[in-house]
Amino acid sequence: MKIICTRQNLIQGVSTAQRAVSAKNPLPILSGILLTAKDNRLEMHATDLEMGIQCIIPCNVQEEGSVVLPAKYLGDIVRRLPDCSIQFETTQGTNVVIRYGQSEITINGYQAEEFPTLPNIQGKNLLTLPEEELREYLRQILFAASQDENRPVFTGVLMEIFNQQIRLVATDTHRLALKEVKTKEEVSDINVIIPGKTLNELARVIGEADKEVTISLGDNQVIFGMEDTLLISRLIEGQFPNYRQVIPQGYKTRIRVKTKDFLEAVERASLLARVGTQIIRLNIEEEKIVISANTEVGKIHEEVPVYLQGEPMQIAFNALYLIDALRAVITENIYLDMSGPLSPGIIRPIKGEDYLSLVLPVRTV
Repeated sequence: MKIICTRQNLIQGVSTAQRAVSAKNPLPILSGILLTAKDNRLEMHATDLEMGIQCIIPCNVQEEGSVVLPAKYLGDIVRRLPDCSIQFETTQGTNVVIRYGQSEITINGYQAEEFPTLPNIQGKNLLTLPEEELREYLRQILFAASQDENRPVFTGVLMEIFNQQIRLVATDTHRLALKEVKTKEEVSDINVIIPGKTLNELARVIGEADKEVTISLGDNQVIFGMEDTLLISRLIEGQFPNYRQVIPQGYKTRIRVKTKDFLEAVERASLLARVGTQIIRLNIEEEKIVISANTEVGKIHEEVPVYLQGEPMQIAFNALYLIDALRAVITENIYLDMSGPLSPGIIRPIKGEDYLSLVLPVRTV
């Protein structure tokens, strides 16, 4: 293999592919990125056997070939190279010489044949979404996905497609986030669980205002196609919990409050709450909500103006869970609906019914 690339293209390709490399994988070959040079382009593949990324960058291919290079060293090196033409050339089998100006670096790699075959990327096209919009949808729900690998279903995001509507749901059993998106495309009914890790990585590589993501399904896998990048991931097997059962259909207490004011007050209260149990108390009155926390470090009393519908109420929440939910809201004002001190709090935008987040209260007695 012998190629010439620009530093900028190399950084873009390596940084993207590197997201699929697992630092904990026991197989040394999986710590690398497969480089394949052909047709005046360089394909980069990486996988941890659960998720794979293929990224293509333009380059001048003088000799076709393939090699696997360790992702960590490759990434560190290309980011520190000068801004000039970079040449890669394999020598002695898997050794790669990187030349720039009058200097060179040699990296020891692996045989390309040892790299695992990537999953079949042929899938049935489902739908296309603008990158910028999809990233915002993911930001609004991913905070509610669990990080506990012992319960795989809760680490994923449910994607339901029905009646030209996409519904994304995440929950870790303490909180829940739900986003609905309408689509004009005719799509068969779908019910799959996509790993939260995959969607977090997707959110990091998308976001262009004028670009789109194509979502398609293969055999037990989902494929996200972008202009020069494919992200392929296994789906999570299992039954997603019946989230509809935990979302109250009505409320006894509803407050309308400015999102920013409420969030900032909760963040200040959380500074003391984190020292102890992370519990903050909300005392909802006729024209205000009183937010308080009391730990061995001290106590705090915050008042935020609200408009109350229904009954006054006292309720307690985990401060960090409430902060995550409030940060995910994009509207200036929200409703906080409650049915009792032991029932979930539901955060909704003032206008529209396409989003909600749910936070379970904390028992304080």
